Amino acid sequence: MVRRVLFPGRFQPFHKGHAYALKWLLERFDEVVVAVGSAQEGFTCENPFTCGERLEMIRGFTKLEGLDDRVWLIPLPDIRMPPAWTAYTLSISPRVDAVASGNPQVLELFKWIRVETVEIPLFNPGDYKGTVVRRLMAHGLEWKQLVPEAVSEFIERINGVERVRRLCRVEAY
Repeated sequence: MVRRVLFPGRFQPFHKGHAYALKWLLERFDEVVVAVGSAQEGFTCENPFTCGERLEMIRGFTKLEGLDDRVWLIPLPDIRMPPAWTAYTLSISPRVDAVASGNPQVLELFKWIRVETVEIPLFNPGDYKGTVVRRLMAHGLEWKQLVPEAVSEFIERINGVERVRRLCRVEAY
């Protein structure tokens, strides 16, 4: 029987910490369902990339790494009711055996409804955060070393850095 784990996150953008977590999960599970959260969001400073763009970023990475056949990608809109969010999330996901996250709140919510949880060890959490990547982009500083090559190429292709700079206006960020 296939063991499958749910890995929710916003992935704004998908960075090397996410890549590490995905590979770490694939060492322990047969498949990973990556749930791209805040799917309804885009074109804001906190959520500059659309769900479709984030799905493309992640798919570009999984293709390059030869992981496509083991990774599911699903959009996950917010419902802003944390306890209900757990049931909602599970209802739109393929069947999973566990939920994995590095976020204590996410883990607590799923533990509360008695779903097996897996705490992902964070890889350089001071550097590998979407907030850090977006801040570097907004300030015109080097950010590419924090994301997989497929992601940086995608962001450049869609002119994502300029979007982040416009949305975040350095003085407000």
